[in-house]
Amino acid sequence: MSEIENQWDEVVQIELELMRHMVALGIDWHDEMAMRQLAAECKTFKSANAKAAYASNDQRLITKAELFGLASIMLRTMESAANDGRDVHGGEIWKAFGRHLYS
Repeated sequence: MSEIENQWDEVVQIELELMRHMVALGIDWHDEMAMRQLAAECKTFKSANAKAAYASNDQRLITKAELFGLASIMLRTMESAANDGRDVHGGEIWKAFGRHLYS
């Protein structure tokens, strides 16, 4: 399998996990306000927040920490593809969430 196919597969898998995490949190990716709020939280999320989430044993906080980690992986995957001259991007769920990360 070529590297570009691997990057596309990674993006598909990341988006699937993003969807699962949003469903677990009761977040509808069609809800603009929910996506804006989630992106705002993601932009201020730090590694210390992830450590605190896991230490708390609060499943909602842990799920958000994982979701924000997935967002970071998605951004790095797409950046790597772009640096290689490839146009790799997420689908509907990523676009609903990702566009608010830049606003």
